[in-house]
Amino acid sequence: MACAEIQDAINIGGALHQSGCAPYKLEKYVEQYAKQRGLSVVVQATPTSINYQFLDDNDSIFIKRVKPTSINLGLLANTINRINNRSNKIANGVSHYSPWLIMLANILIPPSFLILIGSTISAVIASCFLGFLVWCCQLLCQKERIIIVEFLSAFVVALTVSFIVSIGVDLPIWGVCIAAIILFVPGLSIANSLECLAFNDLVSGTSLFVSSLFTFIKLFIGIMIGLEVGQAIWGHAGSIVNANEIPIWFSFVALPLLSFSLGFILNARFIDIIYAFPVVMLGMWGPILLDFGAGWIVGTWITTICITLYGTWLGNILKLTGAIYIVHGIIILVPGSRVLMGATQSLFDETLMQIPSVGLSALFIFSAIVAGQITAYSIYSPKQNN
Repeated sequence: MACAEIQDAINIGGALHQSGCAPYKLEKYVEQYAKQRGLSVVVQATPTSINYQFLDDNDSIFIKRVKPTSINLGLLANTINRINNRSNKIANGVSHYSPWLIMLANILIPPSFLILIGSTISAVIASCFLGFLVWCCQLLCQKERIIIVEFLSAFVVALTVSFIVSIGVDLPIWGVCIAAIILFVPGLSIANSLECLAFNDLVSGTSLFVSSLFTFIKLFIGIMIGLEVGQAIWGHAGSIVNANEIPIWFSFVALPLLSFSLGFILNARFIDIIYAFPVVMLGMWGPILLDFGAGWIVGTWITTICITLYGTWLGNILKLTGAIYIVHGIIILVPGSRVLMGATQSLFDETLMQIPSVGLSALFIFSAIVAGQITAYSIYSPKQNN
């Protein structure tokens, strides 16, 4: 058995993990790639390790420890295309977009999000500067320091908001803070964890879910500590009630800006950003428009089914993984607009969206998302297995 072919298969597994591929799909893709080259391999992948057993005379076994996955949708699509096309070309994980475009995307995400949920004009303007600060934090936290990027960004944002409020600018404090750090919500980890659980990969699903929960904790505690430190330095910062001062037609501009900005930062191919735009619309407005009078939770369940069916169907058509498209909708559906908002309302009685009992129903919303993904995947599971 050629060592070069074995190493190539191992590199494919590493590239898939690095780009954010679900572990059970990584196993299938590597086994498919090896089979195309006359190799017989059994792969066992988890979020922190990949085991390869090549079934030759010596039964070579390779165990590779891997770092927690990042999100690189362009690398994921290129690697899967390489497997499907039986190409030996190394997939390129370098960003498709310039650093200046990434900076602009970071600046545009917070105001776009606030416009969509409805907020004050002063909050939208302030969030642009906060987006720039988040981009600066990302530049500071590279390589080994990347583990602190979520906490540091949330802390810096909250500290800055406290200062802005202390000089007399009225802001809905938690709304602005959440909008600034929505980028760090682990949308792909959540999507992959639910997908793994739906297909009974309990080890990977649980690990990814706990990792997502840890990210939420870093974001939430970062905001809390930043506000407390700011209060100690500049005095008590009073928050105003969040009110929508933005004309409704701004939403039709903000949604494409949010969609494309997320795509640029996640390094998605431009064509995939366009394909994913429908799930962004569903993630933002689906829970309200698709409840059919049965309530918020039913709307979330139906929305999740639609997002997952669309992403999985499109992935099958393009011979890619549906997570490339589903993640765009999950980021909007799960995080800042749902879980963090729910915690904010429960603990601080600050309502960011005019949805009854959103704070008390955060757990039910997440359960509805789980049920929606399981329902959608059960429709496609025979094709997935084949």
